This record gives sequence, C-alpha cells and structure tokens, in this order.
Amino acid sequence: MTNESIDAALSANEAFSIDLLNKITGATYRQASVYATNTLSQILDEYADDIGVNPKSSKIVFENKRTNQSTSDRGETVARLNLQEGDILAISDDATVA
Repeated sequence: MTNESIDAALSANEAFSIDLLNKITGATYRQASVYATNTLSQILDEYADDIGVNPKSSKIVFENKRTNQSTSDRGETVARLNLQEGDILAISDDATVA
C-alpha cells in the first residue's frame, strides 16, 4: 500500500506564502501565509488593513499577477485563482477602481 492519496491530501493542506498588493497605491504585505482552501474573503478580512483596502467595499477585485486571472467573487478559493508559492495577489476596492 502506498501513501500517495495521504501525501496528496497533506500537500493540498500545507500553507504557502504569497505577497499581497494594493493594486492602486502599491502598498504591499510580503509573505502572507495562505492555504489552497482559503477563500479570498478570508484573505481580505485578515490583511485588508495591512494593505489599505476597505474589506466592506461593494466592489473588490482580486488578481493573480502571474496569470492575470481576476475575479470579484469573494468566495473564490486560492486554488481556483491558481495562486502558488511566491505569487502576488493584487487587490483593489471600489474607492480605487476606475
């Protein structure tokens, strides 16, 4: 018997680091720890003050800078946005979106 399925489950649940960026002001938070299963809302709630984004804004845009994939769905997960170790997640709120 192999542990492939257990190993896959463990690696899927391991934390990794990404950088956060306020897309308009350039404020950054380096090496934010996230899990693939974290929602973008969870990241926003945890780090919004650090990068100067209003988490209660009606319009938030999240962008994976490596893939240029973006969403305004706060329920989207880190995995579905294809974020990986070392990626940059750019976030902007309605106060800074043209």
